Amino acid sequence: MKNLWRGIFQILFLVLFTGLLIRFFPLAIRVSEMAALGLREFWWVVLGLALAGWLVFVLRKRNSG
Repeated sequence: MKNLWRGIFQILFLVLFTGLLIRFFPLAIRVSEMAALGLREFWWVVLGLALAGWLVFVLRKRNSG
């Protein structure tokens, strides 16, 4: 159960951190929108999301015991 809560808190932290970055750096929203409009530039947004997911997975594995 401890690992489940740790994973939930890590995902929650990631979402809150992203929200704070978007709140304090509105340029990030515009860049993401421009990247989403042009599929050629969209790969780095997907790469960033995949990297964040991988990081959460690795941290959960490392802290599991």
